Amino acid sequence: MPEITDINYHRLLKRQIRKSLPPELAERADIQDFLLSVNQAYTEYQDDLGRVELILEQSSGELFKANRELSRIAEQKTEEAALTNKRLEDVVSSITEILVQLDSQGNIVYLNKAWETITGYAVNECINRNWMDFFSDSAAEINELLSSESTSIEATIKIFTAQRKEIWIGVSLMRQFDGDACVGYIGTFSDVTERVLAEKKLKSYMRDLERINAELDQFAYVVSHDLKAPLRAINNLSEWIEEDISHLLEGDTLDQFKLLRGRVHRMENLINGILSYSRAGRIKTTKERFVINSLVEDLHETFSSKKPIRFILEGNPNLVLETEKITLTQILQNLISNGIKYNDKAEIEITIGWTEDEKKYEFYVADNGPGISPEFHDRIFVIFQTLQARDEIESTGVGLAIVKKILDEKGGIIRIESKMTEGTRFIFTWPKNVNQEAEISLKNNPF
Repeated sequence: MPEITDINYHRLLKRQIRKSLPPELAERADIQDFLLSVNQAYTEYQDDLGRVELILEQSSGELFKANRELSRIAEQKTEEAALTNKRLEDVVSSITEILVQLDSQGNIVYLNKAWETITGYAVNECINRNWMDFFSDSAAEINELLSSESTSIEATIKIFTAQRKEIWIGVSLMRQFDGDACVGYIGTFSDVTERVLAEKKLKSYMRDLERINAELDQFAYVVSHDLKAPLRAINNLSEWIEEDISHLLEGDTLDQFKLLRGRVHRMENLINGILSYSRAGRIKTTKERFVINSLVEDLHETFSSKKPIRFILEGNPNLVLETEKITLTQILQNLISNGIKYNDKAEIEITIGWTEDEKKYEFYVADNGPGISPEFHDRIFVIFQTLQARDEIESTGVGLAIVKKILDEKGGIIRIESKMTEGTRFIFTWPKNVNQEAEISLKNNPF
């Protein structure tokens, strides 16, 4: 058995043996076996510890390298986020509308720079203040909107700027929910002062226009009444004189009396024509739903002539319109009347046709009359203009002027196709949305 001191024990074990093990125990075989086992454990531990240290050293290097790479990536992403945030701030700052966020109590959580531009109030001084502080003049209206169950809030309300200038703000907010509970509002405020003032001015103009139209109607009625009264007196006097001296009237004198009454009737017709022209297109008529074929067939029965008249219909007979029936009838009636009145053929032929597309209907009224020379195509739509002397065909020259005026009011157009001796075709469009097309026409031709 070797001496215990001769055995190369682990350094920690040697120190413990010298310090704690009595000499009599050190020589015992079982103690030496135990010490050898402990030494083997120390040795294995030392080897394992060395391997762990090596692994830790390698892992530490890899972790350091990974940490350095992560730091680089984090720095890069931070720079990108800062750049993105700056871009978003620039975009938000350039928006002319006010972006706003409110909490459930109406306190301001967020505003962009447009708030300062429009109202003059500094953004940082307005955060956490209640928006009602700025819209106090419209408090009742706002409370009514907020108490509604609608998820969106749309309103135009008044506000005074920091300089005490009155402006109008278009409010558009959406409720934000957390479950069933409303936690706030998000949306926009926009300066609509110009629009509101324009609408007020337009309403003022409309009131003035309605008043002027009413005065014109009253004036036209009074003038026509005052003009018709002496005309009727002249007509009656001529009849009484003719009766009183009938035994003396003969030849040219009798014809002159007839001519006198004819001129009186013509003057009365002209006055009625002026009244009709002044009211054309301005009288509001309600929309009706009807089949076009029935309207045209009803028109047939309103015309008569010494010559035979044949009507030809071209178009879908089942086409249903929803529009101002009375006004459309007035146009067709005038065009058909012209085709009959000025027709020089032994048998009058009137063709009425129609087509439609997405935005409009197109009608045409054709006759087999003498035709209209191209140089007169525009002239015939001027009031009191006729192509034949009134002594040949009694006419006021108002019918086509009324047609043109109505179509101008409704946003339609009319044109002529004609061949001399072969007839004339009047073609006009009738918008499906009359009000919208009339507004477009008014914008394009305000005067």
